[in-house]
Amino acid sequence: MIYQILKLPGIGPVKFWKDLNKTKDIEATFKNFQAKFNIKSTKNDDLEIENYTKLGISCIGFWQNNFPKQLKRLHDAPPLIWTKGCVDLLQHPQIAIVGGRNASFHGIKFAQNLSQELSEHGYTIVSGLARGIDKAAHQGALEKHTIAVLAGGVDKLYPKENTTLYEQMCQNHLVISEMPPGVEPTAELFPRRNRIIAALSSGICIIEAALKSGSLLTAKYGLDIGLPIFACPGHPYDPRTKGSNQLIKDGAFLLDNALEVIEQIPIKVEVKNQTQQAISPTPTYRPADSLSQEIINFLSHTPVKVEDLLKHLAHHPTEQVLVTLSELELTRTIHRPSTNLLVLG
Repeated sequence: MIYQILKLPGIGPVKFWKDLNKTKDIEATFKNFQAKFNIKSTKNDDLEIENYTKLGISCIGFWQNNFPKQLKRLHDAPPLIWTKGCVDLLQHPQIAIVGGRNASFHGIKFAQNLSQELSEHGYTIVSGLARGIDKAAHQGALEKHTIAVLAGGVDKLYPKENTTLYEQMCQNHLVISEMPPGVEPTAELFPRRNRIIAALSSGICIIEAALKSGSLLTAKYGLDIGLPIFACPGHPYDPRTKGSNQLIKDGAFLLDNALEVIEQIPIKVEVKNQTQQAISPTPTYRPADSLSQEIINFLSHTPVKVEDLLKHLAHHPTEQVLVTLSELELTRTIHRPSTNLLVLG
């Protein structure tokens, strides 16, 4: 019956809870909506839910034992959530990792490593299955556990480029949404998705968020319910990290390795044969010559144009510089995000 109420025009979580708080009774609330909107029968909706179940999609109501209690911290908590995959993951301790879609090579690498280490420590990683940082966060936790929160229905993936990852998650992990199956993801649904990512989690890690980023909205939702916020710092010239840097200025924990999170949000999990390491270990490269060292000294984790490097090294033959660049690439000392850009590996 609640499914039918939420399908009514103009009825969302806020309106639903407002009416339920008046009656303190689900059936009485439904009868009020039934009279107001002239609802005749719920048989079609019951059949709809039954058909979704056959497709592996479950519907969980707020009154059920397996409904995630942490969602009830929201004043506009979803009365229903739709799931596809391993529903038991909703009862695991969870950490959100979110960030920009237009992520850098190092942002993606950091997100994957952070996710992997936190998942090995016992956290289930929550993110939004978007391109960039979200995708990397899910990928880093595939050996353990991860949850994707979608803006549309659990059968409406966006973007389509993540189809393979989505299928893996439906099979071995979990995909959830407050929107019923069939609902297409639209712009106004993404902020609603972000509040669920925040509410599921015990803390939120932000990697590469611009000043007008949905990730900052996720952080705001987290702050509203008292969660610790962790932000990875970025280069001051990189617009992709200005929002993350601002969060640190405003009091977020500076995030440069998984231990920052583990120390703030400890959980009792037995981790066998694991050693804690920093996410960004000291580079192991050992330049064999002065030219290699000059190249390394000039580069950083912010992309540099090849022509700028060649100008800086004009006192060396161009051919020699290019050969040395190739050698450094082979040892993964440096990396090319694109043909004309270089960063430290």
